[in-house]
Amino acid sequence: MSFWNTLKRALGGGSTGSGRGPAGDPDGLMLYVRCNNCRESVAVRLNKRNDLGREDDGPGVFFVRKEVMDNKCFRLMRAEVWYDANYNIVTADVEGGVLLTPQEYEASRNPGAPSGGAGI
Repeated sequence: MSFWNTLKRALGGGSTGSGRGPAGDPDGLMLYVRCNNCRESVAVRLNKRNDLGREDDGPGVFFVRKEVMDNKCFRLMRAEVWYDANYNIVTADVEGGVLLTPQEYEASRNPGAPSGGAGI
């Protein structure tokens, strides 16, 4: 399976755990990143109505540029994420960090738990 197919399946290919907001939060999208410096994982809630922009000339319909800071080494990570019309991730770039699947994020928060996510 190619990298992009793995990314699409893990982050929004119609399956549960695709980074959607918590139950009862229809306007929320979750983004999970890990700092390259200290390896701290961070969960960021995005608001579909306020944080996402529309763009006609990109790889997706919606995009967000977000600066994320962990609470360990306090270095900024800069994320640019593009979503399709169904809020599935099309492409993502994280400067200073890496994008995580929801499963990888949970595994990083609970080190003894088995990991069910695909590596990105």
